[in-house]
Amino acid sequence: MSEDSPEAIRLRNVMTDRLVREGRMRDARLEAAFRAVPRHLFIPKIPLREAYGDQAILTKQIAGQPVSSISQPSMIAIMLDQLALQTGQRVLEIGAGTGYTAALMAHLVGESGHIVTVDIDEDLVTGARAHLQAAGYDDGRVQVICGDGASGWSAGAPYDRVILTVGATDIAPAWREQLKVGGRLVLPLDLRNNGVQFSIAFDRMDDCLIARTFYPCGFIRLRGALAQEQTESAADIAAGTDVGAAILSAVSQLLPHVGEQLWRRHMNRQAFGRATLDGLLLRAYPVDTGYQAAEGEVVHDRRWTRFVVRWADAAG
Repeated sequence: MSEDSPEAIRLRNVMTDRLVREGRMRDARLEAAFRAVPRHLFIPKIPLREAYGDQAILTKQIAGQPVSSISQPSMIAIMLDQLALQTGQRVLEIGAGTGYTAALMAHLVGESGHIVTVDIDEDLVTGARAHLQAAGYDDGRVQVICGDGASGWSAGAPYDRVILTVGATDIAPAWREQLKVGGRLVLPLDLRNNGVQFSIAFDRMDDCLIARTFYPCGFIRLRGALAQEQTESAADIAAGTDVGAAILSAVSQLLPHVGEQLWRRHMNRQAFGRATLDGLLLRAYPVDTGYQAAEGEVVHDRRWTRFVVRWADAAG
């Protein structure tokens, strides 16, 4: 195992202290995971100080376009808070990347839990396995699979939680079907396919998924079967993701309260048409169920999903 030096431990604690101070994590268990998992071992070629900065770091490009990164720590904290992991749970992650988020989740679910993380590129899978081993998470709690994330991983189903660390415009049937009723799906969703993503936590009911929390974000898009659901060019997607992440990062650092609220109001309008999401009701039905929208509801159809938007103050 690579050495977890005193300086690495110090920087990791500084990073975690900052996330707690800024309100990014409220759960003591999540805080303990961030203090325990050595992030630098998942990006071994990156200098320590940069590894523990609050920034996403690009880890792979294809033809000059970004296809994989290690996510910004504050965004990971937000999404894991949305995921609300419990000891002993089984989790499916789409987008293994470096393996860092899988390690954090393994810490949270404990020895009785299990993480399956899927990535489409063999080199990323090989790297994630090596990083997990270096960090001490090669004890069977994390299984790294090479495959198309749109198919999930049925051999490990059913799952208590499913999380995507890549952006999507649809909810693949596999993610819904492999998730237990009462389980939770968290994913960066571009509802209007206009480049504006929100990390949304959906709870699975018998007939649909119901959204519970929303947070603006910017992630590299899913590749494979779901890539054809995107209408923007690869260059536009990459530029939008980079600019959005840069603005959010700059606003958070310079104006940690007022600035971020202004940015969120702007993102809310872009995605949902209102500055505040108070009263927003979002449900996701399999498109073949033929759900018919009621008065006051707005429908966004994708290949596999009918998203239904309603506001609590809508008529009907």
